[in-house]
Amino acid sequence: MTQATYGVRGLSCWRCMISAVDAVRALPGVHTVGMDLEPHGESLLTLAPAGAVTSAQVRATLDRSGFEVTRHRRRPRPSRLRHALTTAPVDDGREILTEA
Repeated sequence: MTQATYGVRGLSCWRCMISAVDAVRALPGVHTVGMDLEPHGESLLTLAPAGAVTSAQVRATLDRSGFEVTRHRRRPRPSRLRHALTTAPVDDGREILTEA
């Protein structure tokens, strides 16, 4: 499954990260969403499948949630928080975070 990646600003804590992930995950056709949190910097959002939604849909969704899509990212940066939340349960069975 192909992935699309985006840089996102405006996240300061894990609550912000969960809010952003949940907003993108609610878009039709999106199966997995991952995020490497970079508090007060540019966090990395990864979603799959890549063609499920457009960049404009992702940008509009995150704008409504109070976050800014800065640009597409090509290389993920390691994050201490990402791995801690990888196994978080979700009621509907979809994954919140995935390995890059």
